[in-house]
Amino acid sequence: MLPAGNTSGFTHSNMTSLAPLPSPNPLMPSRKGGYLLLCLCLAAFSSFAQASLIQRLKTELHRTKDSTAYNDQLNTLSAIYLVTHLDSSLLYAERARDLSRRIHYQKGLADASVNLGACFTFQNNSNVAHRLYLEALSLYRTLGDSAGVCTALYCIGGYYHYEGNLPQAHQYMESAMGVGSRLLKDSIWTTMLANYYIVFSSDSAKADSARWALHKARDIAIRYHDDRMITYTGLFLAHEKVRENKLDSALLELQMLTAHAGAEKMHYLDLYGNAQMVIYAAWAKLADSTRYRQRVLDAAAAGGYKKLMIRPVIALYEFYKKSDPVKALHYADMLEEIASHQEHLRSRQEQDYMESFLRDQELNNYRLDKQLREQTETYDRMESRNRATVFIFIAVCLALSAMLLFTWYRAQSENKRIKKRISTINRMVIEKNQLLHHHDDFKNKLLTILAHDFRLPLSHIINVAELFRQKDLRPAQYQEIANTIAAMAADTLQLFETVLSWIRSQLTGFEYNPLPYSLEELWQEVLDLYAADIRDKGLVLEMAIPAGMQVKGDREMMQFVHRNLLHNAIKFSLKASAVSIRASKQKERAVISVTNGGSGISDVDIYHIFEYKVPGKYAREGNRGAGLALIICKDFIEKMEGSITVRSDGSSYTTFEYTLMLEDEGINTIPIN
Repeated sequence: MLPAGNTSGFTHSNMTSLAPLPSPNPLMPSRKGGYLLLCLCLAAFSSFAQASLIQRLKTELHRTKDSTAYNDQLNTLSAIYLVTHLDSSLLYAERARDLSRRIHYQKGLADASVNLGACFTFQNNSNVAHRLYLEALSLYRTLGDSAGVCTALYCIGGYYHYEGNLPQAHQYMESAMGVGSRLLKDSIWTTMLANYYIVFSSDSAKADSARWALHKARDIAIRYHDDRMITYTGLFLAHEKVRENKLDSALLELQMLTAHAGAEKMHYLDLYGNAQMVIYAAWAKLADSTRYRQRVLDAAAAGGYKKLMIRPVIALYEFYKKSDPVKALHYADMLEEIASHQEHLRSRQEQDYMESFLRDQELNNYRLDKQLREQTETYDRMESRNRATVFIFIAVCLALSAMLLFTWYRAQSENKRIKKRISTINRMVIEKNQLLHHHDDFKNKLLTILAHDFRLPLSHIINVAELFRQKDLRPAQYQEIANTIAAMAADTLQLFETVLSWIRSQLTGFEYNPLPYSLEELWQEVLDLYAADIRDKGLVLEMAIPAGMQVKGDREMMQFVHRNLLHNAIKFSLKASAVSIRASKQKERAVISVTNGGSGISDVDIYHIFEYKVPGKYAREGNRGAGLALIICKDFIEKMEGSITVRSDGSSYTTFEYTLMLEDEGINTIPIN
């Protein structure tokens, strides 16, 4: 494939792949037959002209002193020459391989193996190329080189694709895609996408993903000004246009691409583009196929691609044999020369490869035998010398183990007894503390309830009784006062019975049994109790409770909460201010809020409002704590599966909001003033 561009120099991390040429049916890419679409060694470098880039790298090669850097540059030149001049590519790859073996540079040897495999593929020696790719894959895996592993995998996949073994080709290409997808910032990713298109473009199940991969590779190449990859992907995009029945546009684009490739001396891309035009022209029955074949032959000759010269030479020979027999003889001589050259090259390269392979195998076997002998001798010496030491050591270890085991067993037994005693004592202490806390909490709540619920009615009775001391009262007024005292005393007695009932429930164990009650009636009862205080302070009461709203809960708990919240609202309201009681429905709950206008609650108080002692002004009003009554309110609300909160701006209002379970969902919101 082609290089991905960057401005930091050449990195030989991505190598080769097989790419398909269109078959006589231009809508179907071929695997084997026709012109061989070969492995192109991919490298990452900027889009300088080929000649300038090669000259610059050769100059740097002469200046390089480090052996590994020199080896990398040899591989780089081999990769660049692969699409420019095949013999030069093979020469640099062999030099890189020999140097890598001398300096034991495994990365350089793997890169050289891939380059050599690409060269052998161009020379139609795919079996040797396959073995070289497998060697490179093994070396890359040993080195942990993910980019190299990806390269070797898609080279092997390309080999199987060319051989027509699609299941194996797909398997290796998917494996390469899995590795390459983790190298998104590596130039190998661009090559991987192009190779993915090559292998899967003819697979109808993955045609869409193959086209996506091609366009993605194209976009990356354009972004990095990668001239080689732009040209290469352009050839495939032209093929896609043919599939879309846009033959004229495809031919025009191929002509521009091949002209550019020829000018940049990218002879293989020039060859490949003209080969496409040969097939498209033949399929469309155009008159230009002979001209395109001649261009293929010229590009192959310029780049030294002898194998790729065979088919255009044969085609031109067949063509001129009918029209110009004299000219046909030239192509016949050329074909004979190519055949003899290929046979000689093939035998020589296979022999070189086998000799190199056998030599490496012999060296590896000798090295392994030597290591095995040294290890055996060392083992024998250590075995005879350490046998007695091992026996003594085992005996000492057994004795120490027995002593440690006995000591550990005694310590564990003693620890278990101590832990059991401590656990029993802790449980008893916790139970006692819980009981004391419960009794103390109950006592505090009881005192608060008595102070809250009996002070107000008793104060009213005393105030009314004081009226009897006035001597100017009429009999009717005496009667009215007596009736008032009797009613207050009856209410107080009933309240007393209620409190006693609640105390008994707390002492005997609380059982929550919720019943439905009208929220409006509950609040009206509390309002009647505090009507005098509201009137004395000149407060404006606003109550908006939906008609018919029923809540579930314990009546006495709810009324204690209502009395306490209304009492606090009245107490802390400014004279002639407003007190509002509002209720609304949220899903299966009723949300009730009690708001009063006054000085509000400070930031110091509001975070402790439901604690036993409130630290600020709210706790000091009336020389007693307001916190305990609110704690009881919170306790009652939570026992009824509700919640209570408070909010205030600290200066003008305070709102207590609590929730109760609803009994009936059919509610009409009708404000009651």
